Amino acid sequence: MKKILAIVLMAILALASFAVAEEINPADYPVAVCMSNLTHPVHRIVQLGFLKAAQDLGYTNAKAIGTEGSDAAEVFAALEAFADEGGKGALLFWGDDGCYEAVEYAAENGVVVGIPHFKHEQEDGTYPTGLAFNMACDPVLYGKQVAELMASKLEGKAGSVALTQNTMNTTENAATESFRATWEELAATMDLDEIKLLDTVLEGAVVDEATAINLSIIQANPDILGAFGTTGNSPVTWSGAAEKAGYADGELVIVGMDATEGNLDALEAGKVTALVAQPLYEESYKTMEYLDTIFRGGEVPMWTDLVAPVVTADGEGENGPAFHRDIAAQVSEFFK
Repeated sequence: MKKILAIVLMAILALASFAVAEEINPADYPVAVCMSNLTHPVHRIVQLGFLKAAQDLGYTNAKAIGTEGSDAAEVFAALEAFADEGGKGALLFWGDDGCYEAVEYAAENGVVVGIPHFKHEQEDGTYPTGLAFNMACDPVLYGKQVAELMASKLEGKAGSVALTQNTMNTTENAATESFRATWEELAATMDLDEIKLLDTVLEGAVVDEATAINLSIIQANPDILGAFGTTGNSPVTWSGAAEKAGYADGELVIVGMDATEGNLDALEAGKVTALVAQPLYEESYKTMEYLDTIFRGGEVPMWTDLVAPVVTADGEGENGPAFHRDIAAQVSEFFK
């Protein structure tokens, strides 16, 4: 009898959940992905994931908002304006605490805000006021993986290794710090004594400017052996700088972020050694799924861990180019 009652209770709960899930009309819920540099190839992948999820879930009032440039004030103003217009849910793509006031304002005015890609957990374990959920791959893990890969390629050599970032933000800082810490650990058991890690340099997000900055690093360090760049353009900017400095393809061990079309071209041409494929599409698609769950009265975890595969030219599945070529093709088709 108890077993029968338990089955009946589970059935009732399932029906109740189904009823809740049917209560809303997604068309009545405006949603947006909010970010800077809207046409940046990395940001296009984020937009694709979010907007495709919205499409799949029936949210017909979905859009990308923000700015074509990198002005933070414009991005935060766009989020606040979206709240004032009656927006219901937003993916905010921002990596530092400058966004917290805008997040709180949006939440107070009825917008459920989720942030993927950048971890915003505070030292005391709390999250910013108004933030509904946060998710990302672990930059500490991929910083470690890149250090291990580069150390295996460079063991026994003498020279320098460069590290570059777009800006100082929680994600890139963690990746670079993890790389350095792992390298120091590896030096205890591997022949890395003659390799020096250079100070971290900010190369920025503009390809031409970043290429010039990276070229200056090469010229200032003629013993350079390789580079790890944590920007979305770093495979292109570092391989471009190496070419300008007279290095043959693959002569420098270059690892950079994101499996965008241009970066995949550089990988398959042998210009870079590997890409860290941050799960841009997955995290943005899942963000929209989480918004949908919340709208329907469900709960989502405050923090979700994702995985960033390291992609090589001969890799397979998520660790190979073909998987990411498909996503890049979808970006081109969606935004043509």
